[in-house]
Amino acid sequence: MAKLIPFYMLIISLLLLGSSAAYAKPRPKVTRLHFFLQDTYSGPNASVYPVAQSAITSNSSTSFGLVCVVDDPLTVDPNPSSEMVGRAQGTVAYADLNEEAIHVSLTFVFTGGEYNGSSLTMVGRNALSNVFRRMPIVGGTGAFELAQGVATTRTYSTQPEMDRSTAEFNITIAQMYRLFD
Repeated sequence: MAKLIPFYMLIISLLLLGSSAAYAKPRPKVTRLHFFLQDTYSGPNASVYPVAQSAITSNSSTSFGLVCVVDDPLTVDPNPSSEMVGRAQGTVAYADLNEEAIHVSLTFVFTGGEYNGSSLTMVGRNALSNVFRRMPIVGGTGAFELAQGVATTRTYSTQPEMDRSTAEFNITIAQMYRLFD
């Protein structure tokens, strides 16, 4: 019996070691995306439309109360005619009385490339006076199920004469697992 004790201790140790490995914390899958959002405010290719305003919008230095719907192209580089990888669809509302800041609710719908058919949703405050702005990614579909992360954006260029602007986006998301593969 005394000779079997070391053997049983070895077996128990191996079982415990194996069971603790099964409960090891999974590492998230991290994905980084980079693209450009193309805003066009007027003309035949307009992608931003005002749909509502408050009683004080026209007298507000911050456009407070202005609500717009957007359906902006997402491209691989700053050139508006470069390859389109998706669209940013949703609403923006000027929501600060003292600073030019918008509340953003956008879904990035990917229509080309590796993530075709997938989407990411961004909701948060975008303080337009800051050079770099960060907003939360709160979810996604397709390849981005259960994604969470952050979008960092900046105004890449403005073209007032063409009534358009370009924003650069760098998005980092983490996914612990997916429900369906």
